Amino acid sequence: MNSLRNVAFKLSLAQGASGLVGGAYVPFFGAWLAWRGLSATDISTVLAIGMLLRVVAAPLSGLIADARNDRRGVMLTLNVVVLVAYASFNWPSGFYGVAVATIIGSIGLGATSPLLESVSVRLSERFGFDYGRVRLWASSIYVGGNVLSGIAVSIFGLWIIAPWLTFALIANVAASYLLPKPRTDTPRSDFSVRLRAIFAEARELLAMPVFLIFLCAAGLAQGSHAFLYGYAGLHWRALGYSGALIGVLVPIGILVEIALFSVSLRVFRLMGAPLLLIFGGLGCLFRWTILGFDPPLALVFLAQSLHGFSFAMSHLGAMYFILKAVPPRLSATAQSLYAVASSGVFMGLGTFASGPLYSVYGGGAYFLMAAMGAGAALFALLLMRRWHGGRITTQIETEEGHDTI
Repeated sequence: MNSLRNVAFKLSLAQGASGLVGGAYVPFFGAWLAWRGLSATDISTVLAIGMLLRVVAAPLSGLIADARNDRRGVMLTLNVVVLVAYASFNWPSGFYGVAVATIIGSIGLGATSPLLESVSVRLSERFGFDYGRVRLWASSIYVGGNVLSGIAVSIFGLWIIAPWLTFALIANVAASYLLPKPRTDTPRSDFSVRLRAIFAEARELLAMPVFLIFLCAAGLAQGSHAFLYGYAGLHWRALGYSGALIGVLVPIGILVEIALFSVSLRVFRLMGAPLLLIFGGLGCLFRWTILGFDPPLALVFLAQSLHGFSFAMSHLGAMYFILKAVPPRLSATAQSLYAVASSGVFMGLGTFASGPLYSVYGGGAYFLMAAMGAGAALFALLLMRRWHGGRITTQIETEEGHDTI
């Protein structure tokens, strides 16, 4: 029991530390870059380069972590790299110094997140606790970070963002270090052999229709949030909503998400991964359709509360599908591929389309997001019909895959 609580506590620390970064990064990092002298074009270019390079870096880090049988070690290394990059923001530097550090930080954070999810899901199954109850700390600290970083910026100005991110990354490095170490180590001489084997299995994974159907279902659901993340605040301001009101609308959905995460294992046992993904897609469909009509404020609050379906159920469905369908030795690779599909491909395409649509149709751009949600539900329904509930690879399970993180 003590071991279980100890592992769950350490994972909660790691998840909370990740939320501490996002709590200030999401609302203020773009403004901080502008404060450092970057133009709007410079900011979009630098951020886009980092996101594009994640498409390569995330799967590569997942492959290396799986080949080494050490997700913790790779995650710790990446967090140290991001810490060095973000710590450089505390000293004067020109455009190229800020740009390079921003790109390195973006790549590192994008590669670290799926590794943390892989470790959290696997250890929750091994020790028998609810994954959602450790994952909710990322969301909780994220909301708290939104509020506290906003207060800090109001008092001290945007310069405080660099020290905030530095402190947050120190916390991430410390939390990564405290995670349980792998029980077995792969000899260095075997690393290249294992890497080739893992790469071959990853190609096998991507060739499987069931896994591709899963990526489409989960990726479309998460990608349909593109307009909300990129343009919701701008659109609500155009509708006359005050900053204070927008500040209330944003956390509502995350609070519902936290409530669902607190009972995630019970929900999964009741519904199963495919049904979670179906409800997630339907949540996207209803949420974005409501917002597409620029409804009265009461319906906007209702739509925001559907975040528990559109994001949380989709995310839980993805996590539990990977847990049950993919062997442990490929968990980091599968998580990285999911991250690339959802936060890279589908989110990128949704963001790319949102700008022109918003300039012509305003809030009507939400209807494209609703169509993506409908597609997610249909792919999830197909997944329910095609997936038998067990492992989808043909390779034999090994004890080594169970004993490491």
